[in-house]
Amino acid sequence: MRCKLHRVFPLLLVTAAFSLPSGRPYHNGDGLHQAAFQVQGFLEWEFPPDPNSTHHLIFNGVNGLLQRWPNTFRRNGHSIVPATIPTGTVLYHGRTDNRVPDVPEWFAFDFEHSYVFGISSCYVISVQAKRPLRLLYFDGSSAATMKDGPMDSQDIIAWGKPRPDKYTSDRERLKVLCDWGRPFGLDGFVRMEFHFEVMICDVADGLEVVTLLDLMPKNVTGPINHPGPRPAPPPVYPPPGWRGSLPGYGRTRFEAYVAGGWHNLAPGETRVQLDYTGLITFYDPTLSSLVEARQGKDRSHHSLEGISAVDTARVHAELQYVLTHEQTSGSSVDWGSIARVVVERYADRLEYLRFLLSPNATFTDATEQAFTARSQLLVMLAPYMTTVDVPQQLPASANVSWLAPVVRRCATTQTSRIPLGMLTPQEVRIHAAVENTLREICRRLALLWVQFFDVEGENKAMAAEVIEVGHRHVDELMSWLDWSLWVRCEPACDLGEICYLPSWPFLKGDDPYDMTPRCIAPEDAVPYYM
Repeated sequence: MRCKLHRVFPLLLVTAAFSLPSGRPYHNGDGLHQAAFQVQGFLEWEFPPDPNSTHHLIFNGVNGLLQRWPNTFRRNGHSIVPATIPTGTVLYHGRTDNRVPDVPEWFAFDFEHSYVFGISSCYVISVQAKRPLRLLYFDGSSAATMKDGPMDSQDIIAWGKPRPDKYTSDRERLKVLCDWGRPFGLDGFVRMEFHFEVMICDVADGLEVVTLLDLMPKNVTGPINHPGPRPAPPPVYPPPGWRGSLPGYGRTRFEAYVAGGWHNLAPGETRVQLDYTGLITFYDPTLSSLVEARQGKDRSHHSLEGISAVDTARVHAELQYVLTHEQTSGSSVDWGSIARVVVERYADRLEYLRFLLSPNATFTDATEQAFTARSQLLVMLAPYMTTVDVPQQLPASANVSWLAPVVRRCATTQTSRIPLGMLTPQEVRIHAAVENTLREICRRLALLWVQFFDVEGENKAMAAEVIEVGHRHVDELMSWLDWSLWVRCEPACDLGEICYLPSWPFLKGDDPYDMTPRCIAPEDAVPYYM
């Protein structure tokens, strides 16, 4: 196999709790700020987060919004976010006739996505937004027609509970969502399959037709697999005067995957602008029925199945409040950028540290390996370590309170001067998610620093023991963080290939639940509907 899953070991759950207060005081002095945190355990910083904590899951959701790769890797979305498509944005709609739709319909952000919806007859309509379009965004692979979670958040809004029995009823789902959203002034909904799409409730309201083109038909060289019996596609005839081959259906679909890949990672799909002040998350820890439903399940199997009627009503009430009240208290904080700063700072460095601590790393001996790993740790902690942050006695582990200021500075570097009073309740959750995710990163690094602080004076056997402990810590941290940046094709794909994760509609040979990335070429883009 050319590509392997570049991942960490399964999550090892940790115990003990840490949470943020609802109204933490803010001070100008570093010492006073430290005092405000004493009750949160920063002076007992070594304790891990509660195993039911969802801060890192909320953080992951915020960091991955409108990016294809993380929403493919973890397809069951948990966020609903108010969004806007700006005036002037061009959208595309592919169909088999030349009629401008007068019912709720699907539109693509890129031409390549729309072009797959037609074979012997293929019309593509381009439209332009005449005004800002008001939308809701469902994260995850929310356009994946599957029974086990991707559509749950939509179903809860449309029908009050997940409806796996209606997983193929997408047109009915769209109608119900549009009927629900009309009193709130919603123009549609943003979702994702192998590319992002927008479901428009009324094409005549806010959109202007730019072009309606009768495009080249596609040549089908093999079977197209669909669920249930369907007639074979009609024969394809080239237009009069045409010479040579027509566009191939497989290549057309492959190019749609290529276009989707333009939005794999940050900044993602930039034609949608999110309002973080109104972000709703089903990882809200107060939704107790979902806390219980997630027990014993890994992240890929988190769904909204099992949500109680009480929790459903709370989500509906919160969403209605967000959509009907001007968020005048919003902070204008770009939470997506803050999350990306955290990931950019630590993703590569953690991966490199894990490599340095791995049994496969090539060093002269354990002493050299420990010295190199210690140097990398110091790089990661240097921004937060002052000249007084040294142990008062050795060994360094005798009393670890000397590292409390380092952990505090590290954990709060992005959030310490954002006044909670400026934030909406939805932003307070994001604030806590960022700070608690950073706290666990910083806690683990500090625990390693305790071990490696004076390792240069130890013998080889002790150095080897410290290395083993360090490797376990980094593995556990990376597994807990679950960042999709660590999932990639190795070696990198050749020119003309793309790195692919199983995406609905699935390709021939896909296992929808094996998220091992692989390289695919145009000839591999044979759709196979589950």
